[in-house]
Amino acid sequence: MSKRPTTLRAFLSLVRIDNSLFAALGIVVSGLLAGDLVGWQFEYFVAFFIIFFCATGNFAFNDYYDYEVDKRNQRTDRPLVIGLLDKKTALITGIVSYIILILLSLLLNTIATSLVLASLPIFFMYNAWLKKVFLVKNIVIGYAFVVTILLGSLVSDNILESLIVYFAAMGFIVGLGYEIMLDIGDVTGDRALGVQTISTRYGSQPAALVSVIIYALIMLMDPLPFFVNIDSRLSFDYIFLILILIPVISYFFISRSLLKDKSKDNIFRLKKRVFLTMQVGCVAYLVGVFL
Repeated sequence: MSKRPTTLRAFLSLVRIDNSLFAALGIVVSGLLAGDLVGWQFEYFVAFFIIFFCATGNFAFNDYYDYEVDKRNQRTDRPLVIGLLDKKTALITGIVSYIILILLSLLLNTIATSLVLASLPIFFMYNAWLKKVFLVKNIVIGYAFVVTILLGSLVSDNILESLIVYFAAMGFIVGLGYEIMLDIGDVTGDRALGVQTISTRYGSQPAALVSVIIYALIMLMDPLPFFVNIDSRLSFDYIFLILILIPVISYFFISRSLLKDKSKDNIFRLKKRVFLTMQVGCVAYLVGVFL
């Protein structure tokens, strides 16, 4: 009786169900910020599940290809490493997720479909071997944020609003800093298996500094639409300014903690805090746009 719940929890851990849902909600956020999502539109329903299955597939492929690295890094949060699931399950999950999202993408307009299908090989190659190439893995993660945001605007009218372009740029930057930070926690196993990151090549301290510089840039960019007319709905909107200062302050304390403590335990605590901070930032922009 106890095996089924354990297996289910392991599977949800494999596909990072919370991260996958958050990624898919990026479609909704983007559509609302663009002003394109005004009801229960079919294309957004489809795009939501495209991003969801893209995320679950990539997480499954990630654990499949990173099995040896995760063992070296003693990643007890990975169900394959601790034996709750086997590699075959991860491989099948990745393949099925990709097949579903490819079929779903055919229901979108030509530009949106092309964006999805052109991005998929990049994500697969990232999991298979690109993540071992210096800085490429970080850039691909940033690109994944960009694809989600752009898709949320393109599924309905093929027009990229200025706020969407700006939001996508922030997504790329924060994704870059986030992944560089996570590499610090995996430096032991990455170095042993020849994975090239800032941490393995130059050390944890330089990697932390780079990540903090990137977070500082986000701290400047987050409130900028209040001062610069990127979107009239946010310009001199004091409610937006007050709300967006919450993630700005959060990034400050995350950065301070990262510089003080680069241990694996702290990196994974900060991982959760950055994830939450990104969510708060999205809410701040949504409230600013609609109030």
